[in-house]
Amino acid sequence: MKYERTSGLLLHVQCLPNKFGIGDVGPEAYKFVDILHECQQKSWQILPLNASDKANPYSGTSAFAGHPLLISLEKLAEDDGLLTNDDLKDIPKFNTSYLDFDKVYDYKYGLLKHAYENFKKKNDKSQQKEFENFCKDETEWIDDYTLYMAIRHINKKTSWTTWDTKLKTRDEATLEKVRKDNADLIMYYKFLQYIFFKQWAELRKYTNNLGIKIIGDMAVYVDLDSADVWANQELFQLDPKTSLPNAVSGAPPDGFSAEGQLWNNPLYDWDGGLKKTNYKWWVGRVKKALTTVDILRIDHFRGLEAYWAIPIDPKTGVAVHPKSGKWIKGRGDEFLHATSTALGGNLPLIAEDLGYLTQEVFDLRDKYNIVGMRVLQFAFELGPKINIYLPHHYVTDCVAYTGTHDNDTAIKWFKCGANEYERKTLVNYLQKDCAEVEKTVNWDLIRLTLSSVADTAVLPIQDVCSLENDARLNDPSGHEKNWLWRFKWEYLTQEAKEKLKELTYIYGR
Repeated sequence: MKYERTSGLLLHVQCLPNKFGIGDVGPEAYKFVDILHECQQKSWQILPLNASDKANPYSGTSAFAGHPLLISLEKLAEDDGLLTNDDLKDIPKFNTSYLDFDKVYDYKYGLLKHAYENFKKKNDKSQQKEFENFCKDETEWIDDYTLYMAIRHINKKTSWTTWDTKLKTRDEATLEKVRKDNADLIMYYKFLQYIFFKQWAELRKYTNNLGIKIIGDMAVYVDLDSADVWANQELFQLDPKTSLPNAVSGAPPDGFSAEGQLWNNPLYDWDGGLKKTNYKWWVGRVKKALTTVDILRIDHFRGLEAYWAIPIDPKTGVAVHPKSGKWIKGRGDEFLHATSTALGGNLPLIAEDLGYLTQEVFDLRDKYNIVGMRVLQFAFELGPKINIYLPHHYVTDCVAYTGTHDNDTAIKWFKCGANEYERKTLVNYLQKDCAEVEKTVNWDLIRLTLSSVADTAVLPIQDVCSLENDARLNDPSGHEKNWLWRFKWEYLTQEAKEKLKELTYIYGR
């Protein structure tokens, strides 16, 4: 798909500042959109919005459900009348620099349950009708998801693979009894989804009305302990006796991790359940995502063409080291064909085509006119003739980044992450003095990104704010503070906003 020449910022919703411990779709999100508009940015890139019990947005209990912790308590009070100002008075003192997920989880879910009770008591006919219509429209996924959440709640959040056999194997008579005995609990989980998607739709409309598109994100894999795998076991490579995977997902050693990565997600049965259903679940997942965002980035796109399968040790039941994995062909071509057909030939997708790549991955991407990525931090480790991440090798049909959510900030990368050869290469490329680059490297990379021929440029907010040491969002090789960083308004100075606006104008974005 062809995109206009634009630029935007990368900041996940949960990183936004507010007094409730985690960013949400309330007033601070609208303020950020206003700043994007002020700085003449045309896109806002976020990470997955899926429901999760973890801080990691790429790990979730559903590939379809929205994250209840991103619901705005303020909007529940001001717009819906389901909370009062008194309900929002005694707010715990949350860390403003890092997300304390467990503390936030307990606090917000307590108020969300209170809002649900008020929703029932209020019995607003118009609101109830809207809720009923939402549940009907989303029946393809919401019934399984909320039933799964109810059973999971009853089983104290244990994995479905440890549940009673009849629950695990989805015996219909057993499930019907659960539905009857836990109707209110199931309705509560449906209410949370209704509120999330209602609030998100309002924010997206506001954003689009200002001429800004939202770039969403989708993990290729889903968690074993999720409604998706429980409700669609035939679509995954699971042992029929134990319901556990025989092999799991990950990545071989690459620029992100010298030891490789172990993600532990179950692998898809491309040649079995997925192919037999003409990839219905996958197509439905993409279609649902594109009702919430304007453009969708597929994380680990190469996993559609071929996936890294890490075997499980039969004696321990634990995955072997990532290096022991092997590449196995996927059915990405068939899946993308089915998706393209369902969407009328229009695939507003971005491929995260990073890591170990082959010509087959590029061919798959290009066959469906999907744009790829260029990350500037990868540009200076090889020679100027062969490194596709150098700006003079960019094509228009790509998205250019100074770095992604998986990279260090530009400043810290230059100081600590880049080796001597990379630093020297960058300095030569810029034709500047090394001491000068040390002071301006983030804006140097921003300028290179914005001035490139790439139709779309996306800048992590950390680089625009000249942040370094503790502002990295995720380190794929592992870090105790992964996914916990939070943005503060004081990070984004007026000078930085004016500079961003000026460069955006200069380079025609």
